[in-house]
Amino acid sequence: MDNFHRREFLGRAGAATALGLSLPPVYGADSSSPTVATRHGKVRGVSVRGVQIFRGIPYGRPVDAGSRFLPPGHPAKWTGVRECVAPGPKCFQNGASLFSNPTIGGYFKGGKERPELALEKEGENCLTLNVLTAGTRGKRPVMCYLHGGGFTGGCSMLSLFGDGLVREQDVVLVGVNHRINVFGYLYVGGLSPKYQVGNVGHLDLVLALEWIRDNISRFGGDPGNVTIWGESGGGGKVNALMAMPKARGLFHKAIVESGSMLKAATPEAGTAVARAVLKKAGMAESQVDDFAKLPMEKLWAAGNGSGLGPVVDGQTLPHQTWDPKAPSESAGIPMIIGNCKDESTLFTPRTPAGKALFHLDATSLRGAVIQAGIPVTEVDALLGHYRRDHPADTPTDTYFRISSDRGARHNVNIQASLKLDQGGANVYLYQFVWNTPNGAGRLRAFHTAELPLVMRVVEHAESEELSKRISGAWAAFARTGNPSSARLQWPAYTVAKRATMIVDGTKCEAVEQPDQDELAIVSRHPSGNGL
Repeated sequence: MDNFHRREFLGRAGAATALGLSLPPVYGADSSSPTVATRHGKVRGVSVRGVQIFRGIPYGRPVDAGSRFLPPGHPAKWTGVRECVAPGPKCFQNGASLFSNPTIGGYFKGGKERPELALEKEGENCLTLNVLTAGTRGKRPVMCYLHGGGFTGGCSMLSLFGDGLVREQDVVLVGVNHRINVFGYLYVGGLSPKYQVGNVGHLDLVLALEWIRDNISRFGGDPGNVTIWGESGGGGKVNALMAMPKARGLFHKAIVESGSMLKAATPEAGTAVARAVLKKAGMAESQVDDFAKLPMEKLWAAGNGSGLGPVVDGQTLPHQTWDPKAPSESAGIPMIIGNCKDESTLFTPRTPAGKALFHLDATSLRGAVIQAGIPVTEVDALLGHYRRDHPADTPTDTYFRISSDRGARHNVNIQASLKLDQGGANVYLYQFVWNTPNGAGRLRAFHTAELPLVMRVVEHAESEELSKRISGAWAAFARTGNPSSARLQWPAYTVAKRATMIVDGTKCEAVEQPDQDELAIVSRHPSGNGL
């Protein structure tokens, strides 16, 4: 099965279609279903195998029409009981869905059909969240999942499949939908003072965290013990939240999976993107208000492909996120940071040149590595180190390992060092190396491969124990700030020992100074793409 482009993964993975399933009774609420009184009104969910699930709870008011590009606000209060049994809408992204992708969609569904997918809609008014809890009494650690998809696609749907994590680890799981792409991250503050407060997609996340602070105790969660976590773009969202003064105190731990994005765009760069987007829409810079009134589909089309993301706007983000130092706003926040061994297998294009990377021999490997940017004078030494330390790897395995080490892993190591320099909290590193069977075995430990396993979403039986280990580690970290558990002992990262948890299918172990010689070379030649 061919691999697919990164752009497809982040935005054009295929339309989410109705599954054609008759929904079982569990997706409808009745008088025995759990009901919770939030600050805005009562909500009713459903009970599924010992877990109470509330889908699509509104945490913000409508953000369409006259509210575009403006900060969010609290929802209006309601009377009666609001049925929260169906997923809330995801932010409009022209029908994209990871779960319908033929290569990894089943991996993210645990090899099952998921009726929730048939119920999901999309639109601008997407400020909703999901809550999964083992009971409304108690004081459990809260794990707030921020979805990936860059800053342009994705949704919180995976959190609705995470009842196994909640049931086994006794945590409260929250998944958040918010404004993304042009609706959340087009910075027009440089064109009109009306919109000087930028990053409204991240202000949505702050509002969701405020909702957790104000309401989660009614769902059996501890508002004083909140962990934010995400993969890829979700990890990038974590990084930016850690630098936002408005988010200070709303979370207490952070996990970044293959998302060590260390810089936000400058206001100049953000304004240049906004000018280009308005020009694409056929409008002048002075027509920002008119642009904000365009139909939703036209607004999205104008911003599609513009590389949107957080901007140092001087308001919500007063300074760079992780450059040149860790953000002081989150000095006391412990972190887990890591990446996957074969990040870029997922994004290798389906061209003759791309397909050739999956069939390398020793000679073509050397040429491919040189072409990718490793100097001729260093390539032989580099390949020798990889052959010595990973003798079972094929030439193709070596190529993708180098690619990840120059990209995501390089950024992980920088972020960990910055966090250590700051002091005040531990940081824990991991590398996920289990070779999945996906893509006829060619995807290996691909970008995002550990994420469903943390949620206890398992497609392949051979990864069941691995899933238990890493979900237990994530939950232990959320509970105490230390990911060690009965299943694995995980020492903190230090400059002297650089302990990294190597996460594999049959064995997870902490290794000191892993790949030291290899990383010494590739760190001089980073790829710069984060993958």
